[in-house]
Parts: sequence; structure tokens; C-alpha cells
Amino acid sequence: MPTPPHDELQRLRRAVDELALLNELAIAIGSARDLDDAVHTLVSRSLDALGAEQGVVTLVDHQSGEVGATFVRTVRQRTERLGPASALRPDEALLGWMGAHRQTLRLDDPRAEKPFADFAWDDSVRTVLCAPLVAGGRFLGVLTLYNKREGPFTPDDARLLTILSMQSAQVLESARREAERTRVLNLFGRHTAPAVVEELLRHEADPPVRRIPVCVMFLDVRGFTTFAEHSEPEAVVDFLNAFFGLTVEAVTSRGGIVHQLLGDGFMAIFGAPLSSPDDCQNAAEAALDIVRRVREETAAGRLHPVRVGVGLHTGDVVAGTVGSAQHKEYKVTGDVVNVASRVEGLCKTHDAEVLATAAVWRQLPAGRFSADALGPVALRGRSDAVDLYRLA
Repeated sequence: MPTPPHDELQRLRRAVDELALLNELAIAIGSARDLDDAVHTLVSRSLDALGAEQGVVTLVDHQSGEVGATFVRTVRQRTERLGPASALRPDEALLGWMGAHRQTLRLDDPRAEKPFADFAWDDSVRTVLCAPLVAGGRFLGVLTLYNKREGPFTPDDARLLTILSMQSAQVLESARREAERTRVLNLFGRHTAPAVVEELLRHEADPPVRRIPVCVMFLDVRGFTTFAEHSEPEAVVDFLNAFFGLTVEAVTSRGGIVHQLLGDGFMAIFGAPLSSPDDCQNAAEAALDIVRRVREETAAGRLHPVRVGVGLHTGDVVAGTVGSAQHKEYKVTGDVVNVASRVEGLCKTHDAEVLATAAVWRQLPAGRFSADALGPVALRGRSDAVDLYRLA
């Protein structure tokens, strides 16, 4: 059998090495714990494979359209996040060019090649190789290598970096979306319907502070204090877990979010951050479903005998994300919240499990709900009485 020419052997060896590298990268980046870990793996493997001195991954902040997180690693250091003023942070013009052209770029002398000569290059940069990170048609950012340790970057280097970036982009996008999902859940609470989370992820940007109509629900457990006083702490915790498991699902399955857990109750919102023409109907149905579920579970002996009190009110609130870059919360502010809380407090007085204001009642479909009109009722701390309805 004739021996393959030397050049052919070299090409075959290089192909085998590349396949091994890509396989190792796929395994390593696929097991990354989070976005930072995935980026560290990508940059480290790229440096090793292509013999570069420095590697940088820059991600685009799709909320602002500007440069987002930037990660850098040298041959001697672990990957770290760069500050906005770092000299190695790629010029925004380069990011714009990569986002528009979405092709791998190889520069033997970045200061001599147009239009890149006008970009802001650090004095330490001699040669540049960068590839776009694109997943599902979405431009995520750029993987950039600086200064090959031996000679300039070659066309084979460019081809390999293209493959590395293509292979890694989807993993980075999945890690980014998981980080964004965690941020949304932290912002709106873990008791948020999956459909609401997905819709917020689709819009990406934090909801702006704005005035919107909502339906607010307050819920409290009747008889909980007596039960807690005569029970072991473990039994109390077990009860609360079982109770919230029943009641929270009734809210989230109808598009509401549980905004706050309040000891043995909660405050829920229908209509923020995402609104629906059926917010009041959804809130009323959720309230009655909660009553039904609690009755069934107590009758079956699976829940300590208790009753619930639910208050509903609707109107405009100011809602939006407030806080610092380190800590943000979604806040809902307005008299509607105070009234709903006061209405819930009247459930015991009026032997009701669900009380709704006339503002809510007027929003409900005719004939769908039955109710007793209680007429004008004074609310604690308010000069004007409010018309209430006892839903059943």
C-alpha cells in the first residue's frame, strides 16, 4: 500500500486533532454550570487550540443594544469579567461590524486595514482573529483572539474559530436564557406562571414603571393563629407548604402572580406585568377555586380544618421595576392595594370567603357568578364607604 504524501498526512492529523478538540469542547461547555463557566471554557479551549495570547468574549446586552458582559483570559490567568474602561474591551464599532456582517474576521495588522484602522485598538494588539457568536439567527456577541504566539493567524485558524464559535453559541444562549429566567423569577417571585415567565423572557427588557389597571387579591387563613399556637413548628410548616401548594397554583394557572407571601396568606396581582381583558374574571375564578380546593382538602382530612378570606379590588396602580443594579424588585403601588387588603379584612365580619368591590363586580361577565350585594360598607381608615359583593 503506497504511503500518503507528507502533506496529506499532516492534513489528516490536523483534521483528527480538530475533531478531538471539538468533541472535548462540546462535552466541557455542555456541562458548564452557568454562563460565566461556559464562557471560561470556550475562551480557554480557543486559546489552547489556536495559540493566542489573549481571548475575549463580549456579549451584547439586548435590552439596551449596547456592549454587555465582557470576559477576558490570558494564557496565564483565569477568565474574568472586564470593566467598562478596560483596554481589551473590543471597540463598539467592531461589534457593530461583526453584528452586521456575521463573518469571521482575520487581521494581520489591524491598524493598517480599512475600515478597521480607525477602530480603537490597545497598544498591545498585534494580530486579531474574531468570530461572531450567533444562535438561532440571533447575534449574541463576539469571540476575539489577540496575538498568536507564533506568527500571524492563518486561514485554517479562522476556519477552526468559526467552527468553535458556531458550536458554542447555542450553549451560551441557553446559559444566558437560564440566567435571564432566574432573574425574572427573582424579580416577580417564584410563584409566577410559566407562561408569564416565557412572555417576559420574549420581551427581555424589564417592564417600565407605568400606570396600569390591575385586579389585586389579598388572601388570609381563618383559624391559622389558633392552629399554630397548639401545633409543633414542623406541623405548621407542613400545613403552610400544603396550603400554598393548593392556593398558589389556582392563581398562577389563571395568569396571576403571587406578589408577596404574607405569613399565612398572600397578595396576588392579575394584570401586571402582563395585562388581559379578563383580569377581574380570572381573579374571581381563582378566588372561588381556592375556596373549593381548601374545602375539598379539609373534608378529605388532608388539610387542617381552616377557612379562607379573600378580598378583591380593581383599579389603576403604578407598577414597574425599581431598585439598583445590584438589587431590583417589581413593585405595585396605589390605593387599590390598600382597599383590597381592607376588603379581605372584612370577610370574617360578613361571614364571607370571597368579597369583591363593585368595581370588580362590574367587570365580571353577566350571569357567570352569583353574589350577595352587601351595599355600602365602611372600610377602616377611609372616609368613603365601598359597595361590596359576597361571591359564592
